[in-house]
Amino acid sequence: MIYPVLTNDAGWAIALGLALSLACIATIITNVQRRYLGGEQIRQLFITVYRDVKPSIIALSIVSSWTWTATLLQSSTVAYKYGLSGPYFYAAGATIQVLLFAILAIKLKEVAPTAHTFLEIINARYEKSAHIMFLIFGLATNGIIFFILI
Repeated sequence: MIYPVLTNDAGWAIALGLALSLACIATIITNVQRRYLGGEQIRQLFITVYRDVKPSIIALSIVSSWTWTATLLQSSTVAYKYGLSGPYFYAAGATIQVLLFAILAIKLKEVAPTAHTFLEIINARYEKSAHIMFLIFGLATNGIIFFILI
């Protein structure tokens, strides 16, 4: 007989406890940064990497943004189903999307140089109702990825 290491309740408690503790740590770090380092200016510089981004960092950020949980799980499923060529063709098909997004990102930086998120761009262009709708879509996507990880 195989016994589970944790019960379902213990697993949920650990997952939620870890999430809450990481959220508290991030909040504390943000408050300390705001109080002692000037807050908004330091955050802007951190987000934009002091406006000094090398090509290797750009490539790294594209790959890390693209290979999220759903992609990794799907590529391993494709590998199991079709063998070694499965993940290769799965990734090859998605490179077109990455290239098109790079062109779109350049155009967005020309049009909205101070925007940091897609929600800021949507709010500036389409007003509040579209902003709220895409906010709900973004939160739903994060919820789906959370449950995939669980």
